[in-house]
Amino acid sequence: MNKMSKISKMHRTVSVLAIFLASPAVLANEFVCKANSEVRMISVEYEHKGWQLPCRVKYEKPAQGLTEYPWTAQALPDYCEDKARFLASKLENWGWTCEEQPPESEEP
Repeated sequence: MNKMSKISKMHRTVSVLAIFLASPAVLANEFVCKANSEVRMISVEYEHKGWQLPCRVKYEKPAQGLTEYPWTAQALPDYCEDKARFLASKLENWGWTCEEQPPESEEP
């Protein structure tokens, strides 16, 4: 890959990330996981209401004040939803209890 190609690819990545961070996120596929008194929250954020892409998985650890985004997708439908379920399953394998939350009802 030549230098111009790398710069162009980096510019696209930064541009998409900037748009994503500046846009209001729509949440779906939310899991609340608990172990003893600790809570972890996993959700999928969509850049635009009604669109599956782009998306990112949001992983929150409220007791530590941490929010992470371990996965994002620009072109693979169901990728973020699958990764959110994967992370919830992984936590369950480590002894956490995870419950998928019902989607929020939309006001007309």
